[in-house]
Amino acid sequence: MTLTATRRLACLALAIWLGAAASAAAQGTPPPAYSVKPSDVVVPEGETLGEFRRMIQPFKNWTLICDESLKSKRRVCNVTQSIVNAQGAVAFNWSLIATADGKPLMAMRIPAAAGAGARIELAMGDSPDHIVAQTDRCDGNFCFATVAIGNVLRRHIRAATPCLVSYQLPQGPVALEAPLDGLSGVLAKLK
Repeated sequence: MTLTATRRLACLALAIWLGAAASAAAQGTPPPAYSVKPSDVVVPEGETLGEFRRMIQPFKNWTLICDESLKSKRRVCNVTQSIVNAQGAVAFNWSLIATADGKPLMAMRIPAAAGAGARIELAMGDSPDHIVAQTDRCDGNFCFATVAIGNVLRRHIRAATPCLVSYQLPQGPVALEAPLDGLSGVLAKLK
């Protein structure tokens, strides 16, 4: 078969397929069971599609996420780390965020089964230094707590100290390591 004959055959097959698709549509056949997946980025209230940008940059143990309004030129960033269990479910997540007046906070999330008022203990260093936070609210997935970034936490961030996180669930205690290693590198990039 020559190249010209092959092209004619391909064009004929395409015409038949398009004709069949048009005929099916005219007969009221439902559309295929496929649709466009919406973006994973939820556009905040007051922003317009195409005028909002999210940048995600991976670092060692941490991820930098920056949201920017192209309209107002406002940029908000946070640095986050998630620790997952063997099934892939988030067991602990913390994010370095800033308050409206620029003060740094560490926002923590643990499974909702812990309940409001649950204690989250961070133990860092050989001594160790302890920081305790208490969850103040929960949704269907997580309970939330925040802790100010004070001198103790700053020192351990600079030293890339391993952090032992512990909290209690109804089925028993949870203890895991959440490394601070890599966080100072992310913060250096933000300056």
